[in-house]
Amino acid sequence: MTDNVTRDTPAYRIRRIASLALPITVGQLAIIGMSVTDIIVAGRVSTDDLAAVSLGSAIFNLSIMLVIGIMLGNGPLIGQLYGAGDVSGLRRQFQSALKLAAPLGVLAALCIALGMLILPSLDTSHAVRDLTLAYLLPMLGTAFLLPYMMAFRTSFESTGHARVAMVFNTLGFLINIPLDLAFVFGWWKIPALGAMGCGWATLLVSIFIVVSSYLYTRLSTTLAVFHLLLRDQKIFWRDCRETLKVGLPIGGAILAEGGFFLVIPLFIAHLGATVVSGHSIAISVDWMMFMVPMSISQAIAVLVAHQMGQRAATGARDIASTGIAFAAAIALLQALVVIIFREQISAWFSPDQAVRDLAALLLVYAAAFRVFDAINVCGNGALRGYKDTRITVILAVIAYWILGFPLSYSLALTNLWGPMRGVEGFWIGMIITLVIISILTTLRVRFTARRTIASAVPQVEELKPPAWHAGHGSL
Repeated sequence: MTDNVTRDTPAYRIRRIASLALPITVGQLAIIGMSVTDIIVAGRVSTDDLAAVSLGSAIFNLSIMLVIGIMLGNGPLIGQLYGAGDVSGLRRQFQSALKLAAPLGVLAALCIALGMLILPSLDTSHAVRDLTLAYLLPMLGTAFLLPYMMAFRTSFESTGHARVAMVFNTLGFLINIPLDLAFVFGWWKIPALGAMGCGWATLLVSIFIVVSSYLYTRLSTTLAVFHLLLRDQKIFWRDCRETLKVGLPIGGAILAEGGFFLVIPLFIAHLGATVVSGHSIAISVDWMMFMVPMSISQAIAVLVAHQMGQRAATGARDIASTGIAFAAAIALLQALVVIIFREQISAWFSPDQAVRDLAALLLVYAAAFRVFDAINVCGNGALRGYKDTRITVILAVIAYWILGFPLSYSLALTNLWGPMRGVEGFWIGMIITLVIISILTTLRVRFTARRTIASAVPQVEELKPPAWHAGHGSL
């Protein structure tokens, strides 16, 4: 135990966080790569097909936010049971997550179906509407499978198998490329389906990931100790309720934040194509940068949960504080790179000089935005590890909708604070919103850590981790 204490330095904790965050980052980039492939391939068919995939993706992403959040609640529960060495409890939680995935999959599919019903009322052409409906049809199946993918992924990450999810996501990305080409353009005697083909390709990739995850869970020797798929017809309602208790606030917070960013393009649409394009470039660059702190956030959640499972409250606090500082430092580096190369970055996306100039300007705001967003998302990861998630949805609603959106709207499109600032006003409002919520989230993490340490039983910090930990190098 002395050796563990000696190694427990900030540098050692950063290595632990980075070793877990790296495969998660690669896996997330692979998922984004699938979306980018869809857009590139659809764009080579026609502008209408590109618009259909873009619109359909927006409907799909909005529809699944709540379900993704709920299934993220499985991660800290598995993590704490893993840290405590509770094999039977971990198995019950995993099986409960799989059983909960079915109704959640139906819910996600119904949300997309609702979007399909609302679609005709949107101000878009009949051609784009019909192509979007065709694209979303197979995405109903993808939505149903999504909770299963999340159940496997969060369980893998929380038991030290993050690289497995990374491999399956990367293979999915690679498989998606020929499938997109085949279904969209009509290769190998497959009829050319256009935008609809992207939807079918995504569904087949989703089936591949779920089947591969199931087979790995059944055949892996390192997971054999948990007997995760041991037949048991009993539904563990208590574990299902606990997953909902932890996950629903996460889903609500994701929906509140995602909705905030998704509605902004609707309010700037009347400002013209140049403004919309410049905003889209800046937010796309920021989204790609966001993958790094988001992965660090997930690593923090897993490692804090492990510490809490071992009842090591001080260790959990140290992981949380080190992880947030580490993410902030990386975000600061990202911000500096964006500021220095903003003109070159904007040139990659558009040949239009007006669009490039606006995007370069907005990327300065994105740089400031990135640091505070990293602090907030990693603070939320720490709170997930503590299972202190109810506060996240409260803070998100207050920051994004009670304070942030009215402020952003008034700065952008009213004279309340002086001359209207247009799209810049929305970015200024977003930065102020992120400053506020990052401060509130950090204060909550500090409060939760202190409360946990104060209520800890003396000497339990000396508990040894379960024996199987030694075999999981990623942790």
